Amino acid sequence: MQDKALSSSHETSCTDMLCHLLDQNNDHGAAMMNLIEHYINHFNQRYANLEFHERQDIRQDIAIKLISQGHKVRDNCSRAWVYTVVRNQCINHIRSKSKHLSIPNAQHYTDVESNETGLIPSLDEGHNVRLLQQMDCLQKIFDQIEAKETGKADVAMYTQYAFGLSYKEISKCSKRRVDAIGRRISILKKRLKKLAEECC
Repeated sequence: MQDKALSSSHETSCTDMLCHLLDQNNDHGAAMMNLIEHYINHFNQRYANLEFHERQDIRQDIAIKLISQGHKVRDNCSRAWVYTVVRNQCINHIRSKSKHLSIPNAQHYTDVESNETGLIPSLDEGHNVRLLQQMDCLQKIFDQIEAKETGKADVAMYTQYAFGLSYKEISKCSKRRVDAIGRRISILKKRLKKLAEECC
């Protein structure tokens, strides 16, 4: 049933889906909510490990944002824009969650180093279109990384860094020392660069 609903959402333009949600007509926004759920699940499978109730909370928060602010883009909504909204809400949730966790002691990293973050991806339309187009390449890279013994943890760690979390914040989520996070990310940067050259 969900696959059928998702297929239907692919046949409907993003603008129409948003208008149906805002105006509460036609399918009353069901196709848009199915698309949002699809993107949340994709983000969760590749970058996080969210509980079911967390994914539902994110879905509800996004629905509220779209209903309250969607009129600003109702005439030129794009799937890339929806993906950006979902991605940012997931990142905000992870950040909020990490604030309630304790930080393992770090001996060798200064405050500046442990607060280092990856560059947050640009939110411009062109970037996000390219991001969606490169999913196949990313899938191949992540599949190769996940095939290793520490693969799933490595993917989660690096993508949290790439999405703007600092070493400290990643340390909270993974319950590993800040200096260990720094060393592992340094190794992953080199490995990802090599895999990108091979797979893309």
